[in-house]
Amino acid sequence: MLEEIDGAKVIKYTETDEFGFIEYEDGEKKDILTLAICNYDNKEEYYLFACDKQFNVLGDTLHGSVEEAMDFAKRYYEKEMIDWK
Repeated sequence: MLEEIDGAKVIKYTETDEFGFIEYEDGEKKDILTLAICNYDNKEEYYLFACDKQFNVLGDTLHGSVEEAMDFAKRYYEKEMIDWK
């Protein structure tokens, strides 16, 4: 089980799937293949991490609850269903 990413406790995560890509300012593109919802120090905020296959963070968004992060992921990545673990 995945327990931590970049010092944050993992609440939920996905198996490998296709979630699009991130394009950086220099034009480099990296595929988003996993997602994780994480929390730092039991704060009342949750990060949705967009990650590569090895759960290296490529980008993130901040949310007020786990449910908000899950709903955002579903809409943003245009997935009818995301299989969270």
